[in-house]
Amino acid sequence: MEDSFYDGSAYDPETVKFYDLAHEGAQVRLLAGLVDSGALRQVEGLAPRSVVVISGSQVYRNCVRVVGALREPMRQPLVLAETMPGYLGALDVLIVLTDDGGDEEALRALITATQRGATTVLVGPPDGPLIDEAPTDTVVVPTLPTVSGSSPARAVASISTVVDLFEEDPRIVSERLQHVADSVDEEIEALSPERDELVNDGRALNLAARDHRIVHTGRTPVGRAIAALVASLWTRAGMISGYLDFPELLAALPTLRGPANELFHDPFLDENSGLLPFKAVVWAEEEPGIPDALAQHCEMLGRGSLAATLRLIVRGHSATVFTSKDEGDF
Repeated sequence: MEDSFYDGSAYDPETVKFYDLAHEGAQVRLLAGLVDSGALRQVEGLAPRSVVVISGSQVYRNCVRVVGALREPMRQPLVLAETMPGYLGALDVLIVLTDDGGDEEALRALITATQRGATTVLVGPPDGPLIDEAPTDTVVVPTLPTVSGSSPARAVASISTVVDLFEEDPRIVSERLQHVADSVDEEIEALSPERDELVNDGRALNLAARDHRIVHTGRTPVGRAIAALVASLWTRAGMISGYLDFPELLAALPTLRGPANELFHDPFLDENSGLLPFKAVVWAEEEPGIPDALAQHCEMLGRGSLAATLRLIVRGHSATVFTSKDEGDF
């Protein structure tokens, strides 16, 4: 029993899994401190030809798409790539997103880009050879040392902050990040494992998804980007789900719903197709607008688009934490 406090078995599994997620607001607040310290001065006032973001992670690539959706139309192209484009040079900004402290490709990209005169930013792990050997000119965005795993809030906020600093006063950017961090913390408090599904949107999402085939979607660019990101977070955590653009989902509804979604379908008497019932999750909407669906919405009034978006992402991510009391993991 004494060892159980060291191997984690003495703690509630949901609380343990919620730990990293509970620090998403703090990750954004840490970024605000970076702006205040002047560590991002290299990107302040730049007018780059393009902003290139490199990542080998599907989750982080979807984070880049969230930023693009939030900010379109942009003054400069936001280019998502897995390897560094050949044109990248002194007129460009390179941002590398990775959780791998030994990511050799990321290190080579940073070194090559720096040699070409590009401004480079690393949103990486707390330690490892990548951090130790990154070029001295590279801006390294800090992370919390006790947190492991991906931080979508940190990734989205980091890219947004770099782009904001091209045109905005750093004090305004920092104040906005503090507000965003506070708003994310409010959402995290509402998602606490101690709260049941009646007052916990993340737990309610988890329960709604059980024993269903799930497809995430959205009607707006931001809603679609959030949907794709949450789908990748769910599937990576074992909650198998997919993503479709809303028009494609509408066209596929008859096939997706099938007999299991019919009102009077009896799984014991009717022919069994072997398929679980279908359900859609429509992101950034007050009403789903289609049958067999639920909507996820966050009021933007007084919050701002970045804060509202990160709250929805954290909510979607939290659904992977919760477990059924009688079934164990999802």
